[in-house]
Amino acid sequence: MRAGGRECAFTPLDTQPVRVVASLIDRNGDLVSSNELLVNPKEFQIDIAVVIDKPLTLWDASKRSNYVLSPDILLANSPIKLRASLNPPFKGQHTFKWVGDAATALMSQDQDDIFIRRGSIGDSEISVTAFNASGVKLGTGESHVAITLPVATYEVSSNEREAWQSWQRAQALWESKNYAEAVELAQRAVSLSPRDTEILEGLRAMTTNYGRFTKANKLREDAAKFDGEKKFDDALKNLRAAQVIWPLDNGAKDIEVAEKKVDEQRILQQKANWLRDTASAYDNENMYEDALEYYAKSLELVPSEAVADRIARIRNRLTLIADADRYAGEGNTLEREGKLQDALNHYSASIMSNPDAGLRQHIEELQSVIARRERQSNALYREGQDLQRKNQNQEALRRYTEAVNVWPNDNARQRINQLSRSTRLAPDTAIRGPEDFGIGTKIDAQRIIQSADELYSQGNLDQAVALYRKAVAIAPSNEMKAWINKLDGIIKERNAVEAANRQISEANTLFKAGKTKEAMDLYRQSLNTHKNAEIEAFIKSQGATK
Repeated sequence: MRAGGRECAFTPLDTQPVRVVASLIDRNGDLVSSNELLVNPKEFQIDIAVVIDKPLTLWDASKRSNYVLSPDILLANSPIKLRASLNPPFKGQHTFKWVGDAATALMSQDQDDIFIRRGSIGDSEISVTAFNASGVKLGTGESHVAITLPVATYEVSSNEREAWQSWQRAQALWESKNYAEAVELAQRAVSLSPRDTEILEGLRAMTTNYGRFTKANKLREDAAKFDGEKKFDDALKNLRAAQVIWPLDNGAKDIEVAEKKVDEQRILQQKANWLRDTASAYDNENMYEDALEYYAKSLELVPSEAVADRIARIRNRLTLIADADRYAGEGNTLEREGKLQDALNHYSASIMSNPDAGLRQHIEELQSVIARRERQSNALYREGQDLQRKNQNQEALRRYTEAVNVWPNDNARQRINQLSRSTRLAPDTAIRGPEDFGIGTKIDAQRIIQSADELYSQGNLDQAVALYRKAVAIAPSNEMKAWINKLDGIIKERNAVEAANRQISEANTLFKAGKTKEAMDLYRQSLNTHKNAEIEAFIKSQGATK
């Protein structure tokens, strides 16, 4: 009560009408007059808005640049800021109580603002209730926040961006001659984006050059040690080798200083030795043409049977290497054409001309693949025999055809010729190949991955995943398995949304036709297929209407 009883203030507890009665009483307590007023309290409207402090950005790996996403694109599994406001504005003190759906986590809140997080894409249903300082409800509001960007997509983008930035810093470090730090940072870039061929090839080149640098550095350290021990010939040999492997601006000057320390009376012999040592350095690095040039110069100064013999050996070696390279190249072509036995023969011929550990290992892998194909072909042939005995001739013909498709099989080919006189395969019959049984070479796996990548870029996720699985069966890869799992999740989510949308469309048709009960049942079924806040709200509204 205020102003001597002429005024009063009160707080309604709800939105029910309030009957207010005012009475005038004299000094004796007798009623003089009275009047009443019916007051209808109203709730405040609460508006909920998403607060975007900074729009999301993704990395365009092809253009090597960022691009800013639309502000309405929100990231899953990331804090999203919401802000509530009373309409009309409330001048007194108030508090908000927030409520989210089961798939949405409510995080820290500060009066009007709150942070939410949803683990996957979809709609988050958020509601808020406002109370005054006395705990009386002022109003409620609700909103649906659409989360459209999967966290996996954002993580891949962030990793690719960080990888490219790390690679650029690595290149700058390399240019400033901080080789070890450059290689370490480049390795991190590859670990962040192992499918970036430009960074991967750059790391390979950088690693090779770093190996040459460390080797040359060790040679120069040894040269300094020999110089201190007055072993000028050995010091000079190391300096020349180091300059061949990793030239320095002052390298020629260091060599010149070392040359002057050699006895003048042995200058001719020593020059021959220098030329021979330089040739030997090129020889050790398999730079045979340069080695031949320096061996020939040494032989011109001082005849030497050892040098002449080495020249003949190098020339023979170059011939063998040329033959080996030719055989290996032809073998690679044959392997890509699927002619594995012919490829194996060429690889073996290459090894005979020029032993190579990497190629020898590839030969062993190829032999294993051929053996597995032969075993699988024989197994399919036996299955065909069993089916033929049971008079299942069409299936038997299919098995014989698959046996020949996996590996040349004369027995299966004879059976095909016999059965084909009376039996034909349906035009749409799927004939399995080696990759369907997880048998293939690394080249096969790479070819399948390239095809899968093209399908993925075209949006054909189901077909792409099927090919990725075939590639992993041939050449297991944890990275590729993780990629397949991500695609499986995307496909599952997409299929669920599409199935739910089909049910909703059918329910809409029933609802428009007046078949309300059947429509509502189908709407509820769609929620089991995939959550949809709008459908939930529609179902609730229909219940309220009834």
